[in-house]
Amino acid sequence: MTYSLVNVLAVLVGVAFLWNAYRLVDRGREDLAILALSLVLGGGLIFVAIFPNTFEVVATVLGLEWKARAMLVLSNLTLFVVVTYLFDRLGRLSERVSTLNEELSLLEAERDKRDD
Repeated sequence: MTYSLVNVLAVLVGVAFLWNAYRLVDRGREDLAILALSLVLGGGLIFVAIFPNTFEVVATVLGLEWKARAMLVLSNLTLFVVVTYLFDRLGRLSERVSTLNEELSLLEAERDKRDD
């Protein structure tokens, strides 16, 4: 089996995802969803880089002719999951910022009221 530069880059990106997961846990900021996402993406990239013929099996299971189409389908599904998660997370963070701004305004108004 021959490996190309793409395989090496995939392994490096996979290791970067795994390193990110390790850093999250090491800092004590383990958000389980991000940790799981990093582990799945990193592990998946490394697995596919080491076993590039995996997509031939996936293509057969999905009923596709070419493994390139299987790669495209799985990468698009993965991207959809990641983007959906990130949009959800952004929405929740925006709500938190809005709530914090409201609370801060109330505290400032209360402080100004006491100072007068």
